Amino acid sequence: MDDQQRKAQLKKTFDTVAEGYGSAGMEFFHHAAAHLPRIFKLQGHEHLLDVAAGTGIAATAIAPHLPCGKVTGIDLSEGMLAQARARAQSQALDNIELHPMDMQNIGFDNAHFDAANCSFGLFFLPDMQGLLQHIASKVKAGGQVVACSFYQGAFEPNVDLFLDRIRRYGVEPPAFTWKSISTEEKFHALYTSAGLSDVQMHRHDIGYPLNDAEAWWRVIWYAGFRGLVAQLSETQLAQFKQEHLAEIAALKTARGIPLKVTALFASGRAA
Repeated sequence: MDDQQRKAQLKKTFDTVAEGYGSAGMEFFHHAAAHLPRIFKLQGHEHLLDVAAGTGIAATAIAPHLPCGKVTGIDLSEGMLAQARARAQSQALDNIELHPMDMQNIGFDNAHFDAANCSFGLFFLPDMQGLLQHIASKVKAGGQVVACSFYQGAFEPNVDLFLDRIRRYGVEPPAFTWKSISTEEKFHALYTSAGLSDVQMHRHDIGYPLNDAEAWWRVIWYAGFRGLVAQLSETQLAQFKQEHLAEIAALKTARGIPLKVTALFASGRAA
């Protein structure tokens, strides 16, 4: 798959899942975003770039801490941005502006922003170093650049069961590239290789028990996994869902079905 095909597939997937992205069962995105105001050393006047802004979960967590500043969010998916606009409006946040834009070709001048954020977005591209360098180039010298990913072991064993079963249906998953930055050492090395300084790492548990297997299905249906199950026929999809949710239901404990998720944040300064 070439670069343009990858972008087209990502755009289609996230336009499709936009309505339910970050909804019930996917609170881990909100839990991660809640840590951003403490990780950013904001004074309140900054203009912050939010890359791969999605449905505005990170932007709406940061914007209240910028009473004299603003957040500019960009995303390839206009469907996701429509949800982000609705989210900002529902919270009466008027210091968020959103633009459909390719994160590999950010259409703002270099050193235009005071800081930048990229929540769970770097690992969608194979050249994470190049992407991080491009994002950092839009930030003023010394400005903070924060990104987050999933820590090693995220979604296990749920995701392992999902991948094993989807392969039985002839669907081969792509390499899950979050694993290449799933430890402090790997993420720190990426930031260093991209030329960022004063690199700091933060790890936070954002998991929780799910009430039932259907809640796990929402994670599949309204996130990046949708692109895999979308390759099944209607009959195959029904059979797959029944089989997979039976094995997920078997994981249930007295507290519910564990959803093991840890977020790993990296922070560095632009050159």
